[in-house]
Amino acid sequence: MRPLSALLPTLRRQSPAALASESIWRLWRPYRSASYLAAIRRGEPSLRFRPVPYYQPNLSDVGDGANAIVGFADQICAGRFPFLGYETAELGFPPRWNVDFVTGFEWEHLPAAQVQPVVRHNGSDVKVPWELSRLQFLPVLAKAHLLTGEAGYREAAKQLFSDWQAGNPVGIGVNWTLAMETALRGMSLCFLLSLMQPLRPDEEAWGKEVTRSIWQHLLYTESCLEFSHLLRSNHYLGNIVGLHCMATFLDGPGIERRRRRYQRLVQNEIFRQVYEDGGDYEASFSYHFLVLQMFTSSLLLMRADQCAPMPEFTARLRGMFSYLAELADDNGCVPQVGDADDGRVELLTSDLSQMITLRREDRNSLRVPGYLALGDALFNLGCGGDPSDSAWYGLRPSGKKAVRPRLTVFPRSGVAIGRNNDSEVVFCAIPNGIHGSGSHTHNDKLSMIVRIGGAELLCDSGTLWYTRDTRLRNLYRSTAAHNTIAIDGEEQNQIIQAKEFVFCIGDQAAISAIDATLLPGEVRISASHSGYRRLGVEHRRSLRMETDCISIEDVLSGNGDHSFEMFWHLPSSWRIEDLDSGEFSISGPVRVKLDVKCELPLVCSYESASISRTYGGATEAGTVLRVQGQGRLPCTLATKITWEAGRVQI
Repeated sequence: MRPLSALLPTLRRQSPAALASESIWRLWRPYRSASYLAAIRRGEPSLRFRPVPYYQPNLSDVGDGANAIVGFADQICAGRFPFLGYETAELGFPPRWNVDFVTGFEWEHLPAAQVQPVVRHNGSDVKVPWELSRLQFLPVLAKAHLLTGEAGYREAAKQLFSDWQAGNPVGIGVNWTLAMETALRGMSLCFLLSLMQPLRPDEEAWGKEVTRSIWQHLLYTESCLEFSHLLRSNHYLGNIVGLHCMATFLDGPGIERRRRRYQRLVQNEIFRQVYEDGGDYEASFSYHFLVLQMFTSSLLLMRADQCAPMPEFTARLRGMFSYLAELADDNGCVPQVGDADDGRVELLTSDLSQMITLRREDRNSLRVPGYLALGDALFNLGCGGDPSDSAWYGLRPSGKKAVRPRLTVFPRSGVAIGRNNDSEVVFCAIPNGIHGSGSHTHNDKLSMIVRIGGAELLCDSGTLWYTRDTRLRNLYRSTAAHNTIAIDGEEQNQIIQAKEFVFCIGDQAAISAIDATLLPGEVRISASHSGYRRLGVEHRRSLRMETDCISIEDVLSGNGDHSFEMFWHLPSSWRIEDLDSGEFSISGPVRVKLDVKCELPLVCSYESASISRTYGGATEAGTVLRVQGQGRLPCTLATKITWEAGRVQI
């Protein structure tokens, strides 16, 4: 729950009608919750599992994804649980479900309402038991059984569910403290039971137990719905997508009404949480992907249930895939911008492959070639990718590869992508999330991701984690962690260091519209932000991409004396060979020079930095270039990045 002081700016922007509706909702919510919990206690003996064909697998098309699925399933059967951002954890079979395996901290076995706070600020991270208890490895075990015919995977899935159920009674313990977790876990149970159809006669009792658990998860999610009339996030969306899924796979009294209701709510929610140009409104590329996966799951559920979605919903979902495809490089990697917690609805084959073959520092939670292929299969986008994920839904990508435009602008989302010969730039003028109220915003206004020949030269620092260490949490979302400029040592948006504000950020940095122009042999992009208006300073950045160079002009307008510091972050594949008079000589896939000039004296330096591409503490060693100056404004910093055209080697 966000502190009341953090909600005050949001409250001031609301109409009296919205505030009244929110008050009524909050007053009614405890009674609503009590009625659903009473329904759980009563039970529903006439419920049945409804095996709609959500999965329609073409196993011959799974390809190399089969090795990843079976390899991951083997780890689970051995009691070794892989996570994207952590080392594979030796948790045993079955594991302890309510423990942070990093610190050993164990949450109490109490009614969920009494397990408070779930965030203890003692070095533990509640996302660890939550992630484990999403049970997203269970459908992977079922897929491994389908691919190999080995009964051991099927038995392992049954045993793990039964152990989780016995150790986590409804409403007891940390794994029942958040509706998003119960919703995603309910989806995992639906997918598991769907993949295991038809059940053998000796499995019928177990199947009824899973069906009853899905019903309990549905009611419990309804009882704890993360709804608000004022601001909603991926949590509420996860609630209603999970409810749509559970209602689709169940049959019984009142279920069809629920199915229609949640299908309608999900489709309407896309117009609230996704801009008309296709970008998610939480100011994070990682959460864009998670939200995309949620909406896509509902689309696939409607397809399996032979329900026609609204054309407007389908069009906006297509826009989300187009947005993701434009951000991705040729290997299906999307840059880390904004918060990232590796969240999934279903584990992708690219996730599984990374977890069993790559060192944790080499993993990337936004390497999503399989989902790009699924988008291609659904909407014929020509975005390439790995077809192993789409094969599980009986879908085949088009096999085409669309020619990418030299300039693409997503004006509402605040992103422009420029391409010119060997270079590619993702220019970020992203508005603060959820209309200024979002919790996943970083201080990355006018930051840039730069690729040369497909290799990321300038990158985002990532997220690392949330509550395990709030000092590092704030460091990774600070202005200094991004490829932009800080004035007088201040943040673009205020970051309060108090522990209870770990999901809060100020709303000072309003962003201008992106001005973008495509010329023969040249791409130009510019924007500004007002995050330093309180200091009497405005920052405008203009970018010009030419054949073998990128020129960046940063104009700091204002009056009086101010200090400034510009940051450029490089990943581990690049290293500084020399620094001379404001010119950095950089070696890597190609030799690059980065030169900075200004009418004021500059001090240039570089030092080691850490780049996070997954959630959980794994980092790669990078470098941050610092350019510092002080004097009377206005002034202009001119940065030029040059390389030898046609000599890029990846």
